[in-house]
Amino acid sequence: MRDFRNTLALAVCLFAASGAAMAQDVTISSKDKAVTITGTLVSFDDETYLLDTEIGQLRLSRLATDCLGAACPQTIVTLDLDVAVTEAQTASLLQALVNGFAGLRGLSGLSMPDNTGVVARIDMLNIQTNSAAGVVNVAVQGADATFVQLVQNDIDLALTKVPVPAAIAQSVVVAGGTDLRDLSRERVVALDALVPIVHPANTLRSVSLAELALVASGRITNWAELGGDNAPIRMLLPAQGGSVDTAFGELVLDPNRARLRANAERVSDDSAVAAAVMADPNAIAIATLANAGDAEILPIRQTCGPLAYATDFAIKAEEYPLSRRVFAYAGDAVLSGTQAAFIDFMTSPAAQPMIQAVGYVDQSVVAQPISLQGTRMTAAILSASTGATLAAVQNLSRDLATADRLSTTFRFASGSANLDNKALEDVQRMVDFLNSPAARNREILIIGFTDDVGRFDLNERLALLRAGSVRNALVTALGGDVLAGRTSVASYGPLAPVGCNDTADGRESNRRVEIWLR
Repeated sequence: MRDFRNTLALAVCLFAASGAAMAQDVTISSKDKAVTITGTLVSFDDETYLLDTEIGQLRLSRLATDCLGAACPQTIVTLDLDVAVTEAQTASLLQALVNGFAGLRGLSGLSMPDNTGVVARIDMLNIQTNSAAGVVNVAVQGADATFVQLVQNDIDLALTKVPVPAAIAQSVVVAGGTDLRDLSRERVVALDALVPIVHPANTLRSVSLAELALVASGRITNWAELGGDNAPIRMLLPAQGGSVDTAFGELVLDPNRARLRANAERVSDDSAVAAAVMADPNAIAIATLANAGDAEILPIRQTCGPLAYATDFAIKAEEYPLSRRVFAYAGDAVLSGTQAAFIDFMTSPAAQPMIQAVGYVDQSVVAQPISLQGTRMTAAILSASTGATLAAVQNLSRDLATADRLSTTFRFASGSANLDNKALEDVQRMVDFLNSPAARNREILIIGFTDDVGRFDLNERLALLRAGSVRNALVTALGGDVLAGRTSVASYGPLAPVGCNDTADGRESNRRVEIWLR
């Protein structure tokens, strides 16, 4: 929720007075009481006060303020939701977000687990009145069933690491509903990644996706074949039919045209995979980053050479090859009041520490100095195949010699200069960071990149167009107008790849716009 001081500074006249019954003076203050304003309360819609003041009509958030006066509305806050999640660990994420949101609304949540210990229901309680304030029902199930229920409006919300299939999204449009891929219905709540994990005593230092596929298919059976000790490999595969299993197939098996061996061993529960690996020095498994526990995470050795580490920065930038988004899809019915406020809360700054606390990667912006970007600068030099492109790499190096890269990386709808849904929400996060004390006195470099398919000059032009789109989005966002004089836009086309251009996923990761501070 935007700070109350900014709300006052940027408030605009939006509505005419609506009803004399509420037209009484009240005093509204920020939570820390540092700023107060008195005016006539015109209306209230459970979330926002409309106040008539000497400086015009102001819209003020109930969540960010306190109201004092006889006309202040007495609200009854409830949260009722039916939610489906596609992984047990995602249920823990939902639980943390519900509890965090509840604490801001004068509520508390009592979690009721199922027989496996996964939260199945959260009973909401009004702390002040000690009365029931709604129920959040949670079901852990497959993505297919989840999307069917969402389309049929049997659930209010879905949390999944599987993006909605285009056919399902289109079926909603044909039926007269809003596209599930629309920003009003699709949010990226958090980030995660698949990671190969081994026992800490294992001597292997890295593994490629092709090698993982060969191990899973039974064509590599001994650690010595991968450069490790002479010992049999025990491959533990994800629980069959789950989202981890699906993602492993799509990201590792399918691109390498591999099939699982007939006697493949699977874990019964993805949350138990780390414990199984820690109990067997010869085991290797695929886990989510949130479920990796104390096991050793192996970096991915890419086909073009560099190692990809599952660091928070690389996952935030979506440059780790097995990165995944956690999507929230809202039901077709228009959610309002507390339900809509909860969905907004899930992507708010206040939610980011809660996301991180349960093992996911949050979306807060962080900076990394150029000295820690050595791998990508090496890739830039190696990708410069002509004297002209080598000169361009030198220009890039000069531009960034004293700069820090920001973790948020802007990506686009396929084949266009239109920002995707995550990028659209990242715009305001980025503006807020660029206006913060950590960044507000620094020059902003907006740099576009592409894959290496096609002519260099055309790629350079496309990257510049996309960088310009990001600049326009930033300076037209709330608070972004002050950034215009600090920004410059550049394009380096296919130079400085962060992925390997010989794979579809690598090419996709290379189509991006980065933000640097100098």
